[in-house]
Amino acid sequence: MKFLTETRHRLVDRTIDGTTHQVPEPYTVRMPKLPRDKDTMALVGVSSLVLVLTLVAIVWSTYSIGRLLGGGPGYAAGMVFDAAWLSVLLLEWLARFDPAKREFPRKVGWALALVAAGAIFLEGQMAGGWQMALVGAAVSIVAKVLWWAVFKHIDKDLAPADAAWVAAEMSKANAKLAIAGVRRQAAKAEVAARLELLAAERDLNELAGLDHSMGIRNVITAEQVREHEDGSGLPEPPLNRANTVREQVEQGPNISHLARVELKAGASREEAVEAILARVPDAKQTSVEATVRRERNKLDRAAYR
Repeated sequence: MKFLTETRHRLVDRTIDGTTHQVPEPYTVRMPKLPRDKDTMALVGVSSLVLVLTLVAIVWSTYSIGRLLGGGPGYAAGMVFDAAWLSVLLLEWLARFDPAKREFPRKVGWALALVAAGAIFLEGQMAGGWQMALVGAAVSIVAKVLWWAVFKHIDKDLAPADAAWVAAEMSKANAKLAIAGVRRQAAKAEVAARLELLAAERDLNELAGLDHSMGIRNVITAEQVREHEDGSGLPEPPLNRANTVREQVEQGPNISHLARVELKAGASREEAVEAILARVPDAKQTSVEATVRRERNKLDRAAYR
């Protein structure tokens, strides 16, 4: 048995002037040299040879079908024929552990290879007779057969029980992928909804600030209220927020409205009660005090918001 000498590193303690640090130290290890896998080498060699022959087949089919299509752009179209069944080989390789899924790309690959061979046969018959057509068409068929032989060798055939176990594992993995995708979409939708709510709230705050500034310019003082005998001619107070519902104006002197006017004018509760009783002598003092207290609380809450 052959051995190889490998150089590795390990951490060791090194102390200088009383300070210790771990530093790397090289050392050698003898490892047995693994023999070459001749089966893998042979498979790689065969696959490389088949790949080279496939490239030759693609060049030949592109040239033949390109001439059949009139040259120029026809050569680019001719490349599609053999490139199509060559691309399907990748799908067949990816489905090597699933016989049911592998069967479909295999059939599609054979159908595409036959289409390419038929186009080459038609071009050869027009150019030099059936002999040339037959040999030219066989190039793509030979390349396809070689790939079929390679895949037949590397196919992973499973027993029915093992295939069912693999299918169950794949189903569980696919379910996790589906759940992850759904959760990602739900998270994106949740983010979009929250951004919409934040934007709407910002617009409401801007409108509320605009209404508040307009209300300051149009504020009604207590002296203006006393100048009018009928309280119904007074304008309605501005809204504190954009989504505040307007209160219905009561008939006759509105105690709540008078209380708000007095309080907004800077009067205290006692002063507001006296001004309202002077304006509405037949009102009950307890009711006026309760109304003033209630309106004072409303204004405080509105200012807090």
